[in-house]
Amino acid sequence: MKRIILILFIISSSTLCGQIIIIKDSISDKEIANVTLQTINLGQVSSLEGKVDISRYKNNEIIEVSHISYVTKKIYKQDITDSKIYLQQKTNLLPVIDFNTELKVLISEKYEAQQVIPSGFSELQSTVSNLLASASSVVVQESQPGGGSPNYRGMEANRLLLIIDGVTLNNAIFRSGHLQNSGTINPFFIKSISILSGPASVGYGNGAMGGALIFTTKYPNTKDKVQFLQQFESNSNSSITNFLINYHKKNHSHLTAFSVRSVGNLIMGNNRLHKYTEWGKESIVTENNKQLYTNYSQVDLLHKSKVKINDYNNILLNTQYSKSSEIYRFDKMNDISNDLPKYLNWTYGPRLRFMQSMKHIMKYKTVAFDSISTVISYQDITESRHVQKLNEDLFNNRKENLNIYDLNIDFKKKLKIMRLSYGLGIKNQNINSSANLSNNNNNTFYNTTRYPSGGSTMKELFAYTQININLSRNIDLLLGGRLNNSRLNARFNDDSYFTDIENYNRSFIKSILVSFKPIKSTIINASYYNGFRNPNIDDIGKIFSKDGENVVVPNKDLMPEYANNFEIEINYKINRIKLQLQLFNTSIDNAITRQFGTLNGSDSIFYDGEKMRIQMNKNIEGAIINGISFTADFKIIEKIKLNSSLNYLKGLTNEGDPLAHIPPLNAKINLSYEKFGHNITCYAIYNAWKFARDYDKDGVDNIKEATARGNPSWLTLNMAYYKKITDEITFKIAIQNITDLHYKTFGSGLSAGGRNYVIAIQTEF
Repeated sequence: MKRIILILFIISSSTLCGQIIIIKDSISDKEIANVTLQTINLGQVSSLEGKVDISRYKNNEIIEVSHISYVTKKIYKQDITDSKIYLQQKTNLLPVIDFNTELKVLISEKYEAQQVIPSGFSELQSTVSNLLASASSVVVQESQPGGGSPNYRGMEANRLLLIIDGVTLNNAIFRSGHLQNSGTINPFFIKSISILSGPASVGYGNGAMGGALIFTTKYPNTKDKVQFLQQFESNSNSSITNFLINYHKKNHSHLTAFSVRSVGNLIMGNNRLHKYTEWGKESIVTENNKQLYTNYSQVDLLHKSKVKINDYNNILLNTQYSKSSEIYRFDKMNDISNDLPKYLNWTYGPRLRFMQSMKHIMKYKTVAFDSISTVISYQDITESRHVQKLNEDLFNNRKENLNIYDLNIDFKKKLKIMRLSYGLGIKNQNINSSANLSNNNNNTFYNTTRYPSGGSTMKELFAYTQININLSRNIDLLLGGRLNNSRLNARFNDDSYFTDIENYNRSFIKSILVSFKPIKSTIINASYYNGFRNPNIDDIGKIFSKDGENVVVPNKDLMPEYANNFEIEINYKINRIKLQLQLFNTSIDNAITRQFGTLNGSDSIFYDGEKMRIQMNKNIEGAIINGISFTADFKIIEKIKLNSSLNYLKGLTNEGDPLAHIPPLNAKINLSYEKFGHNITCYAIYNAWKFARDYDKDGVDNIKEATARGNPSWLTLNMAYYKKITDEITFKIAIQNITDLHYKTFGSGLSAGGRNYVIAIQTEF
C-alpha cells in the first residue's frame, strides 16, 4: 500500500510540476520576469524567476514569446527541447531586425518570408542598401554615394518592388537600369525587413516580378523613452546623429525621430590583389585613393501617432520626410573624352521624398471578415538632373515632380481550416516634367524635358484574394489571384517629333504554394507564381541619352512584362542546426528591353545639340533566370553562432545572350559570440568574377566601369564589438574591409570603401 501511495505521489508531483522552462537574457544569462507566452487559446506570464509552465500548450501550436524590452520570438511547442529560452535585448543601435511583422500577403504558418539576418553588427551600416548587402542574399550596385540599387534574384530597379509601411515606393518614373531610391529609407528608423518571393506579386502587385523588399518602420508604444545615437566612420569622415523619442498618454502614443548625416569623400581600398593598378583611379576624380565628388548630406524625419479609439478601432498616422543635398553622379564625373573630363558637372539635385499616410485597423468579427485594414497615403517626390559638359557655358537642367495617391483596403477572415485574405485599391500618379538651360547669370532658355512636357498620369485599379487551406497537420495549400487595370496618358507640348500617348493594359496573375512537412525536422515548399510589371512613363514616354551617342525615344505600344516563377524550398531544422535550400526558375515573357529603332523612317535625331542614334524600349520574346540559394545556421554552443549563405544565378535571353542585372556568385559567412554584455562578430563577404563575356550587350551592367576582363572577384573580412556599459549606454566599434581591399561591386561605377573604422555610442533613458 505504501508503494502505491508513493507512486501516486510521484505521478501527482510530476503532473503538478508540468514542463517548466526558464526565460533568460541571451547576453547576461539572467532570468526575465513578466515575459508573455501567447497562443490563440492561451496566454501566460513568466514569474519573477523567469519560470513558466508550457505543458498546457499543444505540440503543434506556435507560442509567441514577447517582452517590451526584448525581441519577440515565435516557436513551435514541439521545438522547445531545452529547459531555457533566450531572448535578445532591444539595445542595438539599429534594433535587431524582426521578421515577425504582419505582412499584407497571406502566408502559411509553415511558409515564411526570407529573413534578413543581421551579421551581428549590421546596425553599424549607415544606409539600408549596405544593411541589405551585408546581411542578406541581396546584392547592391552603386553609381553614386548616398544610395544603392538592391538586386534580388536578378530583379532590380523597376522589377523589384520596394514597400515601406504598406506603401509602394516604386513609381511611374522608376527606370530599368539602376536606382538609388532606397537611400531615402533611414536604417535607424527600421523595425523590420522582409524579403518575400512566392505570393509577393498577388499580395503587392505591379513591380514584384520575382519578389518584394518590405520595410517596416518603428511603431509608437506605451514605453516612454529617449534614444540618442552618435556614429563616426573613418573612410569617408562621416558623422551621423540619430535621435528618437517615444511618449504616450492614455489611449494615444507618439514616436518622433530624426537623423542628420554628413558624409565626406570616400576613400577606396589600397590593396589591389586584382593587379589592375589604375582601375578606378581616374585622375580627374581621385586624389591618391580619395574619390572626389562623393560627399553629400541628408536629413530624415519620421513621426507616428497611434490612437486607440476603442477596443475595436485603431488609427496610425505616419509622416516621413527625406531630403539630401546635391549628389554627384560619380560614374559620369569619371567619363573622359579626348583625355579631358567630359563633364564639369553631373549632379542629381536635392532628392526629396515626403509621405503622409493614415492607417485604420478595425478588428471586429463578422461573416465576411475578422479585421479590415485601410491605408490612405500621399507621396510628393522630387528629382532633378543638372549637367554641364566641358567647354559649355550652359547648365542642362531637368526636373521631375510626382504626386502619388494610394488607397488600399485589406480584409482578413479565419475559418476552421482556412484563412482568407482579400482586398482592393487604387493608385493615381501625376507626373510633371520641366527643363531649362541656364547660365551663371541665372538666365534661362528653352530645353527639352526628360518626360512628356505636357504632363503625364498613370492610374491603377486592382483587386486580389488569397486563401490558405490547412489540408492536414502536415500539408498547407496557398492559392491566390490578382486583377490589375492600368491606364497611362502622356502629353507632349510644342514637340514636332512626338504625339500624345495613351496606353491601357489589363493583367491577371495567380499563385499556388504547397507546404509539406513530411517529418518533424523538415518542411518542403513548392510554388508556382506569376509576377508582372506594367510599362510606366519611363518605359513609354522618356526622351533621354545616357551615353551621348544614343537617345531613347517613346514607344506607345508597350505591353506588360510577365514572370513565371517555379520554386522549391527545403527547410531542415534539428537541435542547433537550421538549413535552407532554394531552387528557382524564372521565365520572363514580353520582357521590356532597349533596342535600336526608327522614327518617321529615320534612325537618328538631334538631341541636346548632337545627332544621336535612336533607341526605344520594345517587348522582346523573353528571358530565363535559374538560381540556387543556400543558407545555414549553426549554434555551436549557446553563446557561439555561425551562419552562412551562398547564392548563384544564371540569366539568358531567348536569343542566348547574357541577361542584364545578373550578379556573380556571392557568399557570406558570420561567426558571433556573446556573453556577459560583450558581443563580438567576425564576418566575410565574397563575390566571384563577373567576366566581360557575361555582361549584357546593351550596357545596362556598366561594362565600361569594369576592367577589360570584367569585374574581379573580391573578399572582405570584417569584425565588430559592442559592450553594454550600463543599462542606458551602449558602445560599439567595427572594422570593415580589414585588409583594405580595392574592389567594385558588380555594375558599380564607384569603388567600394577601403578599411573603415566605425565608432558609435548610444544612450537610452
